[in-house]
Amino acid sequence: MDPWTAFLNLTAQFVTPVWNDLIQYLPLLMIGAVGLVVLSVMRSWTSNAALNRSRVPQRIMAGPAPAGVHLPGPSLWPFVLPIGGMFVLISLVLHPEGMPINPVLLGIGLLIAVVGVLGWYRDAGREWHRAELGGHAELAAPPAAPLIAPREAPPGVHLPGPSPWPFFAPIALFFIFAGLVFGPLLLIGGLVMGFVAALGWYLDAGHEFRQVDAGHLPEPRTRDPRKAFPISIVKLYAAIASVVILITIAPWLFSFLPAGGTAAPSAGGVAAASPTTSPLISTVSAVSFEQKEVVVVAGQPLTLTFNNKQAGVPHNVEIFDSSAKTTSLFKGDIITGPAQVTYNVPALPAGTYYFQCDVHPNMNGTLTAK
Repeated sequence: MDPWTAFLNLTAQFVTPVWNDLIQYLPLLMIGAVGLVVLSVMRSWTSNAALNRSRVPQRIMAGPAPAGVHLPGPSLWPFVLPIGGMFVLISLVLHPEGMPINPVLLGIGLLIAVVGVLGWYRDAGREWHRAELGGHAELAAPPAAPLIAPREAPPGVHLPGPSPWPFFAPIALFFIFAGLVFGPLLLIGGLVMGFVAALGWYLDAGHEFRQVDAGHLPEPRTRDPRKAFPISIVKLYAAIASVVILITIAPWLFSFLPAGGTAAPSAGGVAAASPTTSPLISTVSAVSFEQKEVVVVAGQPLTLTFNNKQAGVPHNVEIFDSSAKTTSLFKGDIITGPAQVTYNVPALPAGTYYFQCDVHPNMNGTLTAK
């Protein structure tokens, strides 16, 4: 191939790209864009360090804090938890073929999240016990700092009391994001969880506001953290999560059950069925097709009906010569549900073939022509 032809072939990939092939690189492009934004912010912050320096005088702890005022000590765990969440979300996108998630990235994300939650809980418990005993955040005073007599908090200063709802809201957000990938039921469950968290947060904030408005100190409903933490909401969240997860993965679990009926398997291992020239393939989630095995007439053109029942999610059907996907025999257009399309598939010789969704390769099945 001469250099000019090679140059034209290279530029053709950018001038007239195959969008169905490029869509798989969108997550990497988004990650790169986020990285560039973060680097840009860091560069701007560094170049304007003099302007961004803190104008708040250094806090001096000399003697007890004013009565009823408690500032939580610094903690690194709010920075650790989002890192775990990032790995969990990436595992939903960068997963091996044939699997809905990347188990390695998911395990790393869950491990980081568990460490962050346990560390935050431990630090919060220690801080609460110190406050109950009359202690405060462990901030040492400078050696030469002058003694400053404690005073009441300035008028109008209000520090919100502790609240458990910031722990529940991200759980709801996780299920909402998962629903965008695996099915609408997870999305609905996340919205219900989010509504519960928002309502609980609103009620607690209203209670606290009425306390302050009446001239009292902003305290939770009880000083006992075991009673202040809404155990009933934990049970409700667990129930919602269990139901939506089980219903979502039920089709995938049922695919492992042996096929019912008394029909004997054929020589190829596929249960005996009447071959057709008008097969149907449909889907309701990004986990699997509703039809895992399709039998068609060999040597005749096919009118394949594809019914995408999943609202707002793109799917298609592509047929390969085998599970190794060496040769693509037919590639259907991607449609966004709910929608239905009829594919005109050329005649296939007798044999066993492999089909999948290009957008979600974990959705696959076997097509037998006989």
